[in-house]
Amino acid sequence: MGFVQIISIVMAMLFFVQVVWLTSKNKLQDQQAFLWLVLSVAAILIACLLPVLNRLARAVGISYMPSFIFVAAFFVVLTLLMYHTIVLSKQQAKLTKVIQELAYVEKELEDLKHSLRAEKEERHDAD
Repeated sequence: MGFVQIISIVMAMLFFVQVVWLTSKNKLQDQQAFLWLVLSVAAILIACLLPVLNRLARAVGISYMPSFIFVAAFFVVLTLLMYHTIVLSKQQAKLTKVIQELAYVEKELEDLKHSLRAEKEERHDAD
């Protein structure tokens, strides 16, 4: 086990600890926490299997293993970005619906206030 592999394992473990800590402090919701826990465990496995990745990179035709890891990480980041864009789009749609419902309820409340005032004035005029 080389120095780079040891440093990689330590960094991946620190990342795992950070995710667990953020989850315990309720900074991450369960769904996102699970995703980051899976990614941190994957990082630990990748760090432990660096020699295997080196052979896999050569088998695919990539002679420099860090380039292989960079390409894989790039696609993981793109996938995460797409996932979070989908979540954000859903949240925006929900927010728009809530804003519209709130505007409708406020309009109904204003109409009720107006009708109550009108009734009060009619009663006042009748007396």
